[in-house]
Amino acid sequence: MNYYQSGYNFPYPAQTAYPQTSVSNYSTRDSTFSTGRIQFDAAAADGNNLDVFIITNSLEQPIVTLADNNGFPYVRDFYAKAIEHHGYKGIRLTLRFEGAASGGRGFAVNIAQPGMSGNFAVFPIS
Repeated sequence: MNYYQSGYNFPYPAQTAYPQTSVSNYSTRDSTFSTGRIQFDAAAADGNNLDVFIITNSLEQPIVTLADNNGFPYVRDFYAKAIEHHGYKGIRLTLRFEGAASGGRGFAVNIAQPGMSGNFAVFPIS
């Protein structure tokens, strides 16, 4: 049974059920959209949180997925947002764990962001 066969009466027509909240100038034919795997350790850990800035040279909205977790507690939630930090453009990534993050040995995320370029340096945000 699919969503529309479930008998649930959604209050809006299907085409407006999920309105787009932001518009990007990114074209699907643009070859500058790429992905990257970013690895870091617990240097930015503060209690149950890990807050890092990844330089991507882009302010387009990112897509971030969790890749590997070596020694950190379970991830409670995470947030990613394109920001400018100390003159650099990139992604602020905030991870919240179920326990103290300081014992983690390695963590990796996959990122995708239109227009990103560079070596994707990672710095703690305090």
